[in-house]
Amino acid sequence: MTRTADSNEPDDQSRRTLLKTGALASSGLALGLGGAVSGAADEPVAHDEDGNPLNLADVTFLQLMAYHHRGGIELAELVPERTDHDQLREMARMAIEMQTQEIEEIEGILADAGIEPGRVLRADLDDVRGFVTAIPGQPEVNELAYLESLEGRQFDLRFIERFTYHHSGAIQLSQRLLREGQSPVVAELAEGIIEMQLEEIVQLYGWYLEWV
Repeated sequence: MTRTADSNEPDDQSRRTLLKTGALASSGLALGLGGAVSGAADEPVAHDEDGNPLNLADVTFLQLMAYHHRGGIELAELVPERTDHDQLREMARMAIEMQTQEIEEIEGILADAGIEPGRVLRADLDDVRGFVTAIPGQPEVNELAYLESLEGRQFDLRFIERFTYHHSGAIQLSQRLLREGQSPVVAELAEGIIEMQLEEIVQLYGWYLEWV
């Protein structure tokens, strides 16, 4: 099917500029999640330290997953003071640890590819929420405020609902990367994310059914 041109949609050169400078725009749908990437998405925009090509889908995934993980950490940090369940507290601790490690891995892959990661990984999350709409599962400010107002069983159930939704967003991003990316390094990261997030979703739903 032939797509009609949209004057509001960035061209391929604009997308490369966005990716290489780490600037995500509200047209962040232009970074690939809205189907806006054309056939040029298959062309390498960078290479990893082993010389493997990274295309637009690879770099988009790395940038958006870094933001996504930061949102997950933000959610998990609410748990220790609000839950009565040690197992949920431990899962939150491990989620923070794992997602922090993966952010560092993402930063390393981007840096090795010659893409400055700092602006992408250190932007204020509230600012990001205001102009990036392409990250599935990211918590909104009102959702965070609501969770912060809860404690005990009520918090546990609402947190599980929100955290599993957030995990499903990471799986969605990862599955898209596996369809569209080129880098084996990035694909391995995505596969690990899918495996870990699915395990946690199963565990969280088990607790939900028990505690509800």
